[in-house]
Amino acid sequence: MRNQLPSVDIYIPSREKDDFYRSAENSIRENTRSQFNLIESIGQRSIAGNRNAGLRMSSSEFVASLDSDCELVQGDWLENMMEILLSEDDIGLVGCKIVMFDGKIFSAGTAPNWRSYCYGEVDEGQREIVEDVVGVSANCLLYRRGLLEYDERFVGGNGLEDSDFCIRLRKKGYRVFYDGRVKVVHKKYPKEKNPLFWNHLYFHLKHPTTILAQYRKVRA
Repeated sequence: MRNQLPSVDIYIPSREKDDFYRSAENSIRENTRSQFNLIESIGQRSIAGNRNAGLRMSSSEFVASLDSDCELVQGDWLENMMEILLSEDDIGLVGCKIVMFDGKIFSAGTAPNWRSYCYGEVDEGQREIVEDVVGVSANCLLYRRGLLEYDERFVGGNGLEDSDFCIRLRKKGYRVFYDGRVKVVHKKYPKEKNPLFWNHLYFHLKHPTTILAQYRKVRA
């Protein structure tokens, strides 16, 4: 199996190498069957900054990332996501299904209204599909390297930098895919976001036309 897929750089964006980080790293080593190189992307930066650091340190054509508070739970995760990424040249990014430690869905791809499909539902096998979507959660991703970087004007540890990345990638002509065959466990709930928080304001100021168009599409 290791010789059937191209080599992949995998990084874990994190502010510190804590127990969450080590658990994520162990899950990569235990569940990745194809050839990979693990990159440390650790620093006292925003999550966007640490995501960019991992992308900049990578040298392989394909790059995967797993957030430090998440764990892989299946051995075919990379094979499945790589199958989608390699299926068409204009697919630039593949995400997967994110399920919280309590069994509730955190993200099953982003709907046209910029809300996560099935958010808060108990995972009973919903959306175990492959689909072209407007966005995916950055908790676990597979990229084509060199297409784009994250906007580091998004501050803090969780805040729309992934949605912004997906919008800009699609504007460049690349598609974003959700692979519901792959499930990742999220070990803790993100902090509740204030709608007046800078990241929300910046996101809506940056993408007003896109957001309005997405809402009109849903209502239609």
